Amino acid sequence: MRRSRIPRSRTAREVGQASSLARPASAKIFIQNGIDINTNIGEGFGHYRIEGESDMLPYVTSANIACGAHAGDPVLIEAALEEARYYGLSVGAHIGYPDLAGFGRREIHLSPAELRASILYQLGALAGLAKTLGFEITQVRPHGFLYRQISHDVRIAVTVARAIAEFDRWLVLIGPAGANLLAAGERGGIRVAGEAWVDRTYDGNGNLLPHTHNRAILNDPRDILSQAARLIRNRAVIAADGSPVKIDFQTIHLHARVAQAKLVAEQIRQMIPEARSLTSEPFAIDEHEHPGLAYIE
Repeated sequence: MRRSRIPRSRTAREVGQASSLARPASAKIFIQNGIDINTNIGEGFGHYRIEGESDMLPYVTSANIACGAHAGDPVLIEAALEEARYYGLSVGAHIGYPDLAGFGRREIHLSPAELRASILYQLGALAGLAKTLGFEITQVRPHGFLYRQISHDVRIAVTVARAIAEFDRWLVLIGPAGANLLAAGERGGIRVAGEAWVDRTYDGNGNLLPHTHNRAILNDPRDILSQAARLIRNRAVIAADGSPVKIDFQTIHLHARVAQAKLVAEQIRQMIPEARSLTSEPFAIDEHEHPGLAYIE
């Protein structure tokens, strides 16, 4: 199904502003009888490539494409879009701070206006190239330091959500499952999908341990698959302190740098026989929706 606004009586900025007033009852997206599995692709630049990205694609349901800020360039974006189309994946924008040298992981602090403009710039780049191939982006996933900020700084989370709403309020914001993500969705007027990691350790509050922690990363494929199974069956993980912690997620993140990535991805996909890609379309229109906005097939 393609989305169409009939007629387009308001600008994208006006739709974004209105969306903050017409908030959904719950920002959390609902995936009936399934879980989305997402991965990142196109995270090279020029001659540089991330090995193994393509190996993940047969086992996921959505792919987030780097948009040229922390990684990616026009040629890589087009190639990634072609791969996503070949595998029938939902396409997301993988946004980050403008930090090619630091791969978006360094602490960069922009003003709200600067961050908004950077996000809109990245979304526009990916959406424009996707349009030439005849499809649309569905979700947005922050990267690196921006992703971590969403966990700990609700102001940044809301800024990201409102920028996305200005561009297209049908897009789903993927982020670390938790209160900040839900608050961002509710205040920004967009849907959100909480994300769970299979190869990262959580603390007792359900937050990811920082990369600097000596137990932050699970390196043994057996531990990764064990955590994946617990997430899928019980919606929980065993935290670093040994306590069980519930994770309210709708999508699982896999990436090419996980230990024995292809084998892990294959086995996790087998655990989710009804994996579903993200889409907010069935749940995006509420009673306050503008009457000039509609769907066509």
